[in-house]
Amino acid sequence: MRAFDRRRVLIGGAVAAASVSLGSAALTSCAPKPAVPQNSAARPNILVIVVDEMRSPMWFPAQDKLDVLLPNIARIRRAAVSFERHYTAANVCTAARGALVTGLYSHQTGCQLVGASTLSPKFPNWGSMLRELGYQAYWYGKWHLGRVPDRQPDALHAYGFEGGTFPSPDGKPGDGLAHDGQIADQFVSWFHDNAGKTPWCTTVSLVNPHDIMFWPKWEAPVPIPVEFSALPPNWETPDLMRERGKPRAQLNQIQAMQTSAGSMPYAGADVTEQWTRYLSLYLWLQQQVDVQIGKVLDALATRPDVDANTVVLFTADHGEYGGSHGMRAKGSGIYEEGIRIPLYVRDPSKRLTPDPGGSRTQLTSSVDVAPLLLTIATGGGQWRADNRYQHLAGRADMAEICRDGAAPGRHWIAHTTDEVGGNHGGDAAAHVVGVRTADAKAGLYSHWKTGSTQIDPAAEQEHEFYDYGSDDGRLEVTDQKRPDPKARELQDLILDSVIPQEINQPLPGYLKAAQDEGIGDLIEMTKKGSTLY
Repeated sequence: MRAFDRRRVLIGGAVAAASVSLGSAALTSCAPKPAVPQNSAARPNILVIVVDEMRSPMWFPAQDKLDVLLPNIARIRRAAVSFERHYTAANVCTAARGALVTGLYSHQTGCQLVGASTLSPKFPNWGSMLRELGYQAYWYGKWHLGRVPDRQPDALHAYGFEGGTFPSPDGKPGDGLAHDGQIADQFVSWFHDNAGKTPWCTTVSLVNPHDIMFWPKWEAPVPIPVEFSALPPNWETPDLMRERGKPRAQLNQIQAMQTSAGSMPYAGADVTEQWTRYLSLYLWLQQQVDVQIGKVLDALATRPDVDANTVVLFTADHGEYGGSHGMRAKGSGIYEEGIRIPLYVRDPSKRLTPDPGGSRTQLTSSVDVAPLLLTIATGGGQWRADNRYQHLAGRADMAEICRDGAAPGRHWIAHTTDEVGGNHGGDAAAHVVGVRTADAKAGLYSHWKTGSTQIDPAAEQEHEFYDYGSDDGRLEVTDQKRPDPKARELQDLILDSVIPQEINQPLPGYLKAAQDEGIGDLIEMTKKGSTLY
């Protein structure tokens, strides 16, 4: 199904706008004014724990059993406010991480291609922004946001961070099991020497459960306990996906994983055994990273005075299909398993989270997390009037949602996945923009012009729609795009609002140089292709 010509021109023009210098005269003329930070002694420390490829629990054991299997993540969750409908703004690793640390979409920064794109250090991120506000900022573990910073000591200084793990464990087979213990030990050593030098914001970025990406070619070093006996209720075969009109990019992704990570069966006697082994390994890898999270929490607990003044955030960069829809890994789609991720916020003072153990069902996005850290660091929302942060001022107020379960969230969240450079997705439209509302989800799949970030208006687009008012819609197994009027409404929302006003929202003039650098780097990298992880 093709979009109307007017809309194809609109979408092409919107993306093209992100490829040139952006910013209005009014924005450019604003001289940055420094925020006035609180007294350092009164400001909380911030500990951010990021894991890789962990979705919100779906088709997993019940929460009480899961808490036994993952006791340290449970320690955080029980003392925190949990965001039940929190979504990554991008897949895969590099794009997701860039959106997380900057609060900007990958279409705004150009940081999209895994292992190729470099996040321009000219973009503010939570390290540089909090350092400006008087915080010490540290990062330990996986970075995966640049070719040089991943490989050279002290390269994170340009981003405002001290510390670092070099070379960065960027997600090769077995990297999580090999390096997560070292990353946790780095934090423990740092904390022993620096816990009292407040305020600080320290990120511990762990790799697992990312090791799941490479099974069955990569095998765990020990036997894995079997925790599952049935396929996910939304497991599909490629043939069934074709019958249901699923976007071809998803079928290409399945084939790519069959080649790169090892073949999985879609017919025959061992289908259930192999796919449940896959899910069991995914859960086991979460157990392994949970042990390292325990080291971090135990270190924090050795200083009750520091612990009492430290806000802890736990989240992931993106999710993992885990066999749902017969898919592995992430990307090339907008399914819940790939894009809905955990976010827990723990504040022992209860100023931010007055109801520990509570949950929030408002829609929120990973681009709202960096603004949340600014609110924590400044003690309120006054930073939104600071000209240095005007590019984030319109993000959702997650701090208010933490404090008040009735506070408004987003009307919708936007998601993009552009992990395939140029047209390396074969004949499929591989550049995906999705929108998720409280009761439905839609996706637009497009081609880019070769060597550019512009959608090709002459190429066919594909569409996807799920209505959560039906069982099949909630499972996302039946693509309901025709003739549902709600599907057209959400496609219009993507074309008229999500693309031009959200993911390609023009940036202020002070970010022009950063965007020119990032988009230029992306255009060069799309000519060379990318990996799927």
